[in-house]
Parts: sequence; structure tokens; C-alpha cells
Amino acid sequence: MVTLDTTESEHGFAIVAALWAAAILAVVILSVLQIVRADARLGRGREEVAEMNAAADAAVNITILSLLGPQATQPAVNAVPFTVPFAGYTARVSVQDEAGKIDLNMASVATLRALLLDAGLDTGSANDIADRILAWRGTVADRSDGGDDRSPTHRQPFQSVEELQLVAGLTPELYRRIAPLVTVYSQTPGIDPTYSSLRVVHIFKTIDPNAEAAWLHMEEIRAGLRPADPSPGVALGHAFTITVEVEGAAAARAARTATIRLTGHAQEPLLIYRWN
Repeated sequence: MVTLDTTESEHGFAIVAALWAAAILAVVILSVLQIVRADARLGRGREEVAEMNAAADAAVNITILSLLGPQATQPAVNAVPFTVPFAGYTARVSVQDEAGKIDLNMASVATLRALLLDAGLDTGSANDIADRILAWRGTVADRSDGGDDRSPTHRQPFQSVEELQLVAGLTPELYRRIAPLVTVYSQTPGIDPTYSSLRVVHIFKTIDPNAEAAWLHMEEIRAGLRPADPSPGVALGHAFTITVEVEGAAAARAARTATIRLTGHAQEPLLIYRWN
């Protein structure tokens, strides 16, 4: 019978225990290193996001200064994109004069119906939702089609385009289709085609014969049959929406949307409606 020496056995167990301890320590060290590296990457990511947010805000401010500057340096205000470099980033910017959109508080029932029909609603649904919009802002449609008027249930003007989502029957998909075309800042029942998109002018041409020529003009430009019109100038008193997007490494992104009004008054040249 073979017997093991007690001292050698204990020594063997000690070696095994030491190896296991070393292995566990290595795992712990590796885990700590991974956490440190992850925190470092996260820290760098946070730093880059902070830089991009600062660059986006700077691009908005630079664009506002350009709008207030000499005409030769003013940006296009009909949503034609341009770039603004800042601190190593290049921001993509567009400016839209709100006079080129349909004002929810001023549009006629015919304009609202045309907007909703263009968004894909049938005639009955378009009439119904148009009446609900009018009721929300505190007016009632003159229903020439014999339908029943809806009594106002809100009786206050829209304070924002987003408020449109609270109108009964207006689905998220419908809101997504019409939100880029509407405003609460133009304060006029019509549009200025100079600042409008082709789609907005197309909506108006169905109810306003004067918009037909503007629509044909824009179609010819799009088809390459005539050169593009020069950039429209900045009109004091108008409201503008500035959209900014900055991209960094690893699909990091920062965005800003600001709506402002250039008052034309020396004491208070600028009103800021939103900046988010």
C-alpha cells in the first residue's frame, strides 16, 4: 500500500490554492481594467456629446447673427441647407421663414380641408378634422356642405404646433404628415410662396388661383427648365425656425431647433419662442 507524505500533500494543496488565488486575482484585475476602460470611453463619449451640444448651440447663435447681418451675408430662409463650422465640427443648418407655412390659428376652413386632403384623408374625414381644429381654436366652420357645426370645446388659439396632437381624431400618423407644413407664428391666413415648400404651394393652388402660377414656377425649377430663384431676403418682423444637426464619431449626434422672431426694434431685436 502506498501512502502519501503529509507534508508533501499539504504543500501540493498550498500550490493549488495559490494558483486558484492568482487566477481569481487575475479575473478581478481584468474586470477592474475593463470597468476603467469603459468609464474612460464613457467619459470621452460624454465629453464629445457635450462638445457637439455646444457646437449646435453655437451654430444657432451664428445663424441668428447672420440673419441680423448685411443682406450679402444672410443665409437662405426657405429651408435650403447650408453648413456652419465651429470648433472642429461642421453643423448642418436650415432656416425656414414661417411665412411659408399654414398658420393653424389663421387658416380658413377651405385651407385646412385642402391640407388634410393632401395628407391622405377622404373628404368626410377632412371636413370633420378641419371642424375640430376650428373648434379647438375657438371658431366654428361655415359648413356649406350641410354638415353639422361642432361647438367650440377649447376656445383658445393654438400656442404651438405640438398642441395639434390634442385635437380629437387627429392620429399620430396624420400629425407627422402635416406638422412640417403648419405654424402658429406667421399670423396671416395666407402664405408667401417665396418662402414656401412645393407641397405647401400645391395645397394652396387648389383653393387660390394666384398660387397656381407660383406652383408652376417652382415645378419648372425642380424640372431644371429654369434656374433657381435667388435666395429670398430676411424680412424683419417675420418668425424663423432654425434647425441644426451636428454629428460626431460612433454615430453620436446633437440637434437643436429654435424658433425666433426678428422684431426690427433696436431695443428688443429678437424674440425667442423655443430653443430645444
